[in-house]
Amino acid sequence: MLIKTLGFPKITNFAGDIREFLPSLFEYLRQYDECKIYLEKGYGTGFGLKSADYLKANNKIEFVSTEDTFKKDLVVILKMPDMEKLELLRDRNIFFSMCHFPTQTKNVELFKRKNIQAFSMDSITDDYGIRLFVDYFRTSYNACKMAFKELEKTMKNMYSKNRKPINAVIVGVGGAAQKAARALEIIGDNAFLGKDIPGILIKMLPKTITYDESLMIPILTDTDILIDASRRTGNDLKKPIIKNELLGYMPKHAIICDISLDCYSDDGQVKPFEGTVCGSLSKPVIYPDDHRYDIQLPEGISSKNRRITVGCDAWPGITPKESILHYENIIKDYLTILLTKDIDNLEKNSNNPFERALYRSSLKDYLETKH
Repeated sequence: MLIKTLGFPKITNFAGDIREFLPSLFEYLRQYDECKIYLEKGYGTGFGLKSADYLKANNKIEFVSTEDTFKKDLVVILKMPDMEKLELLRDRNIFFSMCHFPTQTKNVELFKRKNIQAFSMDSITDDYGIRLFVDYFRTSYNACKMAFKELEKTMKNMYSKNRKPINAVIVGVGGAAQKAARALEIIGDNAFLGKDIPGILIKMLPKTITYDESLMIPILTDTDILIDASRRTGNDLKKPIIKNELLGYMPKHAIICDISLDCYSDDGQVKPFEGTVCGSLSKPVIYPDDHRYDIQLPEGISSKNRRITVGCDAWPGITPKESILHYENIIKDYLTILLTKDIDNLEKNSNNPFERALYRSSLKDYLETKH
């Protein structure tokens, strides 16, 4: 199937999250003369942009209704729409978004039912399995910065020269975890460097540590910031990494920083830290008496031990323009593949590394090799 029409809907199901591409991307797309581009009416208003700004970059753009954008050959949107919007996709649409196939099983079932050829941005990896379509640094930096600000409120001796180093414990050792460590270094240097005040001591925990409660208890007892930067798959999704009972060993002033934002689901998926709940861009700080504990926790999940938590379903959205420019630079190579090659003929072993990565991100590949 060759793509002739390209639709860009607005994101409406993540309050305050501005993830609409800037005119610069559509200026790049001018080279694909045979492909017509349709933006949802109001596209870009979150950045204060008007339709004239996009038309100046590409005078072939048309502004249409929400439904019309979802009916095009290829639909591109950075965040996953809700189920009602996904139902607007016509059979055999090509859909390119952050699909999260392993955790969003209902979406996968919809794609299968409607024969949608879906490509998941979060599944785009290089030949060695390293994730490529991601903004790890802004995700981790924005999260850690917010956690640090909350710790300033709860840790009374934060700026004392006589205190011990602040202990930050990162669960995970992958891309998000590594960027979290870098973020903590920057945050600690900005706050303490040259002031004779101890900075942030950073520990990263692999699975060979987190599996053993006897190893975790002394670590948590001395933890000031506990960061979830884990990445779980398969059966790992149905069991916590840290039980709620263990969270009770953390000091009362400690802050939990939720970067991964795995949430609870109907098929038994639980959060990595048992008894914690998900935050949002509009309300990222979760206090122990937050009403979301009553709404989000499935039956049987203990939340007896609670700490102030920062969590957001769109961490890069804290700095939206910088994040969008980052994603624009990445997406161009994959749009080039989608707009110049018959999608039915994508090659898993292509000489083009972007084509190989795009193939690995497809629902077809997920169902054949990973499901």
